[in-house]
Amino acid sequence: MPYTKKENRTMRDVINELIYHINEKGDLNYTICEIVGQLCLRDGGISYTKTSNWIDAVHGAERELTRRLLGPYEDIKCKQNSDVESFVELLSKIVKDEIRIRSKGV
Repeated sequence: MPYTKKENRTMRDVINELIYHINEKGDLNYTICEIVGQLCLRDGGISYTKTSNWIDAVHGAERELTRRLLGPYEDIKCKQNSDVESFVELLSKIVKDEIRIRSKGV
């Protein structure tokens, strides 16, 4: 989760300035890579643990963006355009299995 205390969000002004320089996917990709690279340099170079932690934070941001922004958007589009038939069938089976499991008190 990307949530930090308000007093720790001191980079908001820097981000607001930076976004005017990001106009396409490649710009954002470069910016993310440069930030992680600069963090590694700040930390004294490549360390598996530290570098892995920075990369994991990037993956976490991706998951959060997908969950918070794309998920609800996809739900709306699914209702507008109808669902994938096999997903409807699979989700129905999952719900039925869940009901069966709960009714047995498992």
